Amino acid sequence: MKFFLDANIPYSALDVFREFNLAAIHARDVGLSRASDEQIMEYVIKNKSILVTKDLGFANIIIFPIGLHYGLVVFRLPFFFKAIQFVNVLRNFLSSVDVILLERTITIVKLGRYRIRKV
Repeated sequence: MKFFLDANIPYSALDVFREFNLAAIHARDVGLSRASDEQIMEYVIKNKSILVTKDLGFANIIIFPIGLHYGLVVFRLPFFFKAIQFVNVLRNFLSSVDVILLERTITIVKLGRYRIRKV
């Protein structure tokens, strides 16, 4: 299982994925820091990765049908959160979820809770 971190995810989040022995790559490492949503989705499909983003647009199942990609984790946190606050929420989320359940789902993560929607 691989994770792809969108450009809007703090780069320091990669360290959290490593803590949990999860493979992850950031958009900036593959030259996609300014890519369109379509380019991002094309990359994650090609690389069979679960997309981690703050962009709720990826959760639009009309534009990006769930069967098309390998999974989506959308973080819905206050806009003023700093990277360290985001990383703490991510760490809490990963410690409380069975990551296998994230495949082929849309997961919405909010402060202190999450919901997984299998479509």
